[in-house]
Amino acid sequence: MKSIGLIINPIAGMGGKVGLKGTDGIDIQEEAIKRGAVPIAPSRTKRLIQELVKFPEINELEFLVPEGIMGENTLKTISGNFRWKVINQLSIPISTSRIDTINAAKVLKRYRVDLIIFVGGDGTARDIIDAVGDNFPVLGIPSGVKMHSGVFVQGIDKGVQLIRQFIRDRIQFVTTEIIDLDESAFRDNRINTKIYGIGLVPSNLRFMQVSKSVSTHQDLISENMEAIMQSFKKTISQDRLYILGAGSTLKMLAKAFGDNVYDQKTLLGIDLILNNMIIAKDVSENDILLALKKYKYDSVKIIVTPIGGQGFIFGRGNQQLSAKIIKDIGINNIEIVATQSKIQNLPKKRLFVDTGSKNLDKKLFGYMKVLIDFDMYIMIKIEPV
Repeated sequence: MKSIGLIINPIAGMGGKVGLKGTDGIDIQEEAIKRGAVPIAPSRTKRLIQELVKFPEINELEFLVPEGIMGENTLKTISGNFRWKVINQLSIPISTSRIDTINAAKVLKRYRVDLIIFVGGDGTARDIIDAVGDNFPVLGIPSGVKMHSGVFVQGIDKGVQLIRQFIRDRIQFVTTEIIDLDESAFRDNRINTKIYGIGLVPSNLRFMQVSKSVSTHQDLISENMEAIMQSFKKTISQDRLYILGAGSTLKMLAKAFGDNVYDQKTLLGIDLILNNMIIAKDVSENDILLALKKYKYDSVKIIVTPIGGQGFIFGRGNQQLSAKIIKDIGINNIEIVATQSKIQNLPKKRLFVDTGSKNLDKKLFGYMKVLIDFDMYIMIKIEPV
């Protein structure tokens, strides 16, 4: 019988759709709620376990969870036969903080569980490692805004497969970097990435995501990026709304709309551009939905670029581009751009999606063209995780 300690960070990812780029800190959590953010970690946990109970390996597993909103409440809602129990040494408040995550992980370690699974983002990963150290096995289920660390499984379905292998003793563990961004700098359009520690995680390149690679300044000003920008510039249409995604590649691409747009383009936010003018900066999901009421969907384009080293085009760092928005605008109105060096460094030469909608992820499965140089496209396979 295997035992897994399960910790849900109930606030993880709440800042994504409302454009807050994280939920570190009480003030940001309160602002996220004011903007209408709703918890997503509990629903992702529920989906994980509901899929897992379909397999016979569930009979060889027991979950240990904190009380209340960090585990107990979610598991109570899941149908099916599986073993779980609540650890009683903790008193979980209605509004949780990183201290509650750290305390829960410490208690689960004392219970000598075989593995701690946490549902959250990079901030949660830091808290878990602070609690258990670098030689205790952990696994992250992605549910945050920032998920740059190598501690995360790629998605729910692959998480199910990985847990099944773990139960059958078919998993070895290796160390990986725990990476996080300074959220204050992040919201101010500055990238301050640090390695905060080392975690012990399952060794499975098929299922685990790699740590994010950071594009170099030299790459951003290369002739390749200039050629991409000039090629894209030829395709720009008047009276078409462009939803320009986040990242340094798309910051450079903004030059295609003119220097004024480039100067105003947020590095890490999503911006709306119409007739070579930014009409809304650093928008939330709701801001985009309101804008779409004014335009025909076939006159709207979503422009995205993969996350370096990971290959995600949706579901990591751009949760404002929700499943509803993508469905409304249509898959045919998505454009992907990437430098050749970014493509060369992709894991398995694939792009990934994790929109939160399994049906949409399946529709995105297949091949899409990616602009990689002047009038040069390649076809790359899109896979759900």
